[in-house]
Amino acid sequence: MQKINISQNTIDNFYKQISEKFSNKELSKNEIKMKWSISLVQLNSLISKKLKGFRENLDLEKLIKMEYSDLCKLVEYIKSNSSKTKLTIREKDIFLTLYSRLNNALFVKDLDVKVCPYCNRNYILNFQKKGKENATAQLDHFFDKKKYPYLAISIYNLVPSCGTCNQRKSTKQENIFYPYLESFNNSVKFSLKGIKSRDELKKENLDFFDEKRIELDYKILNDKDKVEKHMEVFNIKNLYNEHKDIVSELLQKRVIYSDDYLESLLDEYEGKLFNNKEHLLRLITNGYIEDKDINKRPLSKLIKDISEELDLI
Repeated sequence: MQKINISQNTIDNFYKQISEKFSNKELSKNEIKMKWSISLVQLNSLISKKLKGFRENLDLEKLIKMEYSDLCKLVEYIKSNSSKTKLTIREKDIFLTLYSRLNNALFVKDLDVKVCPYCNRNYILNFQKKGKENATAQLDHFFDKKKYPYLAISIYNLVPSCGTCNQRKSTKQENIFYPYLESFNNSVKFSLKGIKSRDELKKENLDFFDEKRIELDYKILNDKDKVEKHMEVFNIKNLYNEHKDIVSELLQKRVIYSDDYLESLLDEYEGKLFNNKEHLLRLITNGYIEDKDINKRPLSKLIKDISEELDLI
């Protein structure tokens, strides 16, 4: 939900991973239904020939590193020039095979994204097994790889996501937030209907265990159509309503942690149990409270927004 930043080092490492597939001079496939071999020079020649009308001297490296604005232009060019850019079944398979042989875990590790950027609800952490790093993340092709095989290994077309979001988006080309350029976090705020101040919460003696009394809502700040489509595609409102227990706990914590109590904890334990006020508030809310850190822990967006509304942070 927070924009993902790709470093030059990540881009270089990604291209290196792809180019190493040609370390034996040729990339090949030898299956009963599909057999071929191709060198990097031959693949570059194919790309240059097929996409010559779009850009001169286009090759695999430029295709891999192509930024989003140019990817959009290339998609439009392919749509308008389908006969010129059409690939044979064998040629399509070359691009799809390159993608299938990617080490997703290395890419996700380089990006340093721990939570699905589409929903901010599920971890997409790597894990170690038998000395090898494995990915839990799936790579969503923002532009469908079967429809646009040229983009199958374009780094800015590969969005690490949880299996649920990848499945829900599938091959759809919807007006949703593009995580490498846009931030859903900046366009919407989750809130509670009939929100109460801390004093009111204490006076009313609410049953904090009655989650049916909690009604989640959201306020659209900008990009209304895109926010609503993003919420619809990834079923965010319905899924977030399954986490009312977390919201209920935030209400309880707001009653417990008065401003004076927070200050007393800081006075006594800062530098011992926690480094600063931000660290203390993360311990209390169980979520990251800075926008830049939202992709580090599931539901940090929800926790941050509700905590701000309660004046807990």
